[in-house]
Amino acid sequence: MLKKKWVWGVIVALIIIILAVVNITSLNKATEVTSVKVTEGTIIEQIYTNGKLEAKKTTEIYSPVSGVVESVSVKLGDVVKKGQSLLTLSMDEITDQLAKEKINLELAEAERLSAKKQHFDKFKNSIIDDPSMEMEDLDLTQFDLRIKSSKLTIASLEKRLNNSSVNAAEDGVVTHISVNKGQLITEGSGIVTVSDLSSYNVKAYLNELDAGKVSMGMSAVVTGESITGTYNGQVSYLAKMAELIDPASKDATVEMTVELGESSPELRPGYNVTIEMVIPDKLRLLVPMEAIQYTGDQPFVFKVHEGRAVKTVVTTGKESEDQIEILTGVGIGEEIAVEGAELLRDGDKVKLR
Repeated sequence: MLKKKWVWGVIVALIIIILAVVNITSLNKATEVTSVKVTEGTIIEQIYTNGKLEAKKTTEIYSPVSGVVESVSVKLGDVVKKGQSLLTLSMDEITDQLAKEKINLELAEAERLSAKKQHFDKFKNSIIDDPSMEMEDLDLTQFDLRIKSSKLTIASLEKRLNNSSVNAAEDGVVTHISVNKGQLITEGSGIVTVSDLSSYNVKAYLNELDAGKVSMGMSAVVTGESITGTYNGQVSYLAKMAELIDPASKDATVEMTVELGESSPELRPGYNVTIEMVIPDKLRLLVPMEAIQYTGDQPFVFKVHEGRAVKTVVTTGKESEDQIEILTGVGIGEEIAVEGAELLRDGDKVKLR
């Protein structure tokens, strides 16, 4: 019995010795990790939105008078010069009105003259009986008003006759025609749109989150499925107010205009394009995302100092896909364990790969 106890005692002692040796070996063994130094850098953030190409300068031509379209001299896509006739209006009705108004003026002037003559003749007859009688003033106001009205109407009609030809106000390309031959149009109605296609803007809308990150003059890159090139531009307009453009959406948007710095024959008004903008960033302390470990919600890293892992609580900030900002806990140039950091404990020996 004593012999068996002695054997078991030896076995237990050997196990203890083996475990002690293993532990000592483990304590002396270094965990292999890769490391990086904390660096300063920026986190690139990009904003994407869709927009529509439009000519930078567009002139809307309005009808100067009411009338019937006699002929349209241009078609969509035509290149026109300033002063070139775009369409003519039939002025037959205006001509008839002008002739009638001139007759009305002659009648009013004749009636005024007749009234003065009758007044004078009446005075002549009166002074035969009473030589001391003085001639009373004749009120010709109604005649003068009729004459003035007729003259104003005649001037207006003559001006309308002079506007029988509607001309281009600027050089450009006809991009929209709103009238047809024989159509009756009213004064002030839009008839033709002429666009300068030598330069372009992109009109777009930003959601509330992105609008706060964009500023005037910010660079933008414009691409699209309908165009092969990549075009650089900058933000030239940013609305001061957000509006609900789509009634089906509850989110307001901010209107934005990007002015392109170049043009090309492949660009056309109305094309749908994509706008990409890079948000400027400040310098930040950055480490790889995989360097961050967590105890609950508390982030920490392992600094590598004199061959040992030093667990260090940190405060994190802005993130990108592969990097994260460190606000507190580490400084620029310090060595941080990355690959293999999940195997470390505070104080472990480390070996850099």
